[in-house]
Amino acid sequence: MRLGLWLLLALLMPLPALAHPHVLIDSHIVLLFEKGKVAALQMGWKFDPAFSSSLVQDFDADKDGKLSPAEVNTLEKEAFQDTRQYQYFTFANVKSAPVDWPRAADFKLLVHQDALLYAFRLNFPQPVDPRRDSLTLSTYEETFYIDIDIPNDAAVRLVGEGSEGCKAIIGQDRTNPLLNGVAFPKKVEIICQ
Repeated sequence: MRLGLWLLLALLMPLPALAHPHVLIDSHIVLLFEKGKVAALQMGWKFDPAFSSSLVQDFDADKDGKLSPAEVNTLEKEAFQDTRQYQYFTFANVKSAPVDWPRAADFKLLVHQDALLYAFRLNFPQPVDPRRDSLTLSTYEETFYIDIDIPNDAAVRLVGEGSEGCKAIIGQDRTNPLLNGVAFPKKVEIICQ
């Protein structure tokens, strides 16, 4: 009888709510090589249509259905630059030491069909020689309110002088579980011959 009562009580106990993302971002990363070293990342974030629409509604001050250059500047200041305190949700490690990004550069807002895209550049404080030093990248938001995904292998490219012989390996970042291990961000490891 006691076991049955405990089972009944266990079934009636409320379960913890599992959070789920409210914003979906497809992240595209171009590693920019200069003189054989990775100097910067050119980032592209493509937002889901629902969040894209809410961004336009929130920052379209004149309510004409599109964002003027002045409205884009306001969006950059109020919605994008705030992500700097979170490393722009882009976590790089060189020789296992975290990179502290300087202020992002070259911010642009683009429209593609029903989605908004952020494009911006993250400069490494010091260029990284991936033939000598390990380099990994992960893109995620810790609370999983925002799901930042690298959608496929083509979403990461290596370009520029010295990128030949290097490749990006995409896998799960098992060192940074989200929601107590419910999800894992993607990790990019740069391997050079």
